[in-house]
Amino acid sequence: MKELRILPELIDQDLVAIVAFHQSKSLKKAKRIIEEYEKIIELLEGNPRLCRKRKHEWRVYVFKEGTYSLYYREMEEHWLVSGMFHSARDPDWILAQLLIREVKDNQ
Repeated sequence: MKELRILPELIDQDLVAIVAFHQSKSLKKAKRIIEEYEKIIELLEGNPRLCRKRKHEWRVYVFKEGTYSLYYREMEEHWLVSGMFHSARDPDWILAQLLIREVKDNQ
């Protein structure tokens, strides 16, 4: 089974920004988002095909806690977990971010 590879940008940028935003309003909600993120990663490690393929082969796991989505896709040698974004973001912007990160990962 292929490993699940989480890009540093997801942790260092996306998750940090989301948690920081919610910490100022509700520490409990920030903690719930982190806990849900960890549960999603654990689920995907065991079953990366859990979510169906969407546009451009990306799969999307939608958070129950908050309006966020985790984006990942199957690569030749691993599963690439690339981003976590607010679901109301412009889909073209999200796709651009994912593709930029994918290119960086392949360098």
